[in-house]
Amino acid sequence: MDLPQELTQADSNVWVIQPRREGLVARLRDAWRYRALMRFFASKSIQKLYRRTVLGRSWIFIRPLFPLVVNTLVFGGMLRVGSHGVPYFIFLTTGTSLWDLFANSVMWGTRSLDMNRGFMSKIYLPRLILPVAAVAPAYVNFGISLGLLLISVVYYRVTTGVLYLTPVHLGWALLSLGMTAFLALGIGLWTSVPALQVRDVRFTLSYVMGFWVFLTPILYPINLPPRWAWAISLNPMAAIVNAFKYGMLGIDVLSVRDLGIAALISIVIFVSGLAYFGRAECDAADKL
Repeated sequence: MDLPQELTQADSNVWVIQPRREGLVARLRDAWRYRALMRFFASKSIQKLYRRTVLGRSWIFIRPLFPLVVNTLVFGGMLRVGSHGVPYFIFLTTGTSLWDLFANSVMWGTRSLDMNRGFMSKIYLPRLILPVAAVAPAYVNFGISLGLLLISVVYYRVTTGVLYLTPVHLGWALLSLGMTAFLALGIGLWTSVPALQVRDVRFTLSYVMGFWVFLTPILYPINLPPRWAWAISLNPMAAIVNAFKYGMLGIDVLSVRDLGIAALISIVIFVSGLAYFGRAECDAADKL
């Protein structure tokens, strides 16, 4: 059947609007242009720590401090876990502060798109800023843990006369801090898009983190036989945490080889995460 002339003419004038395929550099530039929005979304994430609670902002301090007290009593008090010659509480706080920064950044980054799906469906914004801004609660917890660590160092300096902090090695601590941020953000870029569609991603990731912490020298030192020493290099957070402890406390656990492998893994995950996020987030947002 021949179509009417008017309809045929109308069809020939139809405009098809398609999303522009931007490169990685253009997306980063766009995110930087809208960087002022990061403060809003960061504040929104922090408020989720205590919203609709009786204790209110007290939860900002309770959440990082309560596990430290419990783990100190169990592993340091009851089990007498070794701590490389430093007080166990300092050993635990140092490792926990960096691990919690990593684990919380991954979890908040994973939830970032899902938490802000209302904004994504109503207004335009570079979605790359959401995983970056959403990790703000992790850095708040890190600041609290770091403050507690400094207080405990001062306490032991006054009571025992020993200064467990080693400022001369702080460069290694800063390096490990940067690697932690890149690795966590890279994982969050990989998981945030699938988590926007199915909640299973977030649930599964919480179990993975619960298992991963026992493979990292947080609660206790990990000393493997020489023939299994290579296995520790497969866990990038093990080398990063050890470098952080070396930088903060001078504990002789630094392995430059393992840290180099961890840096390579972190870069690969971060760069590939950026590329994947740039391809997948547009299609995912269209299905909201």
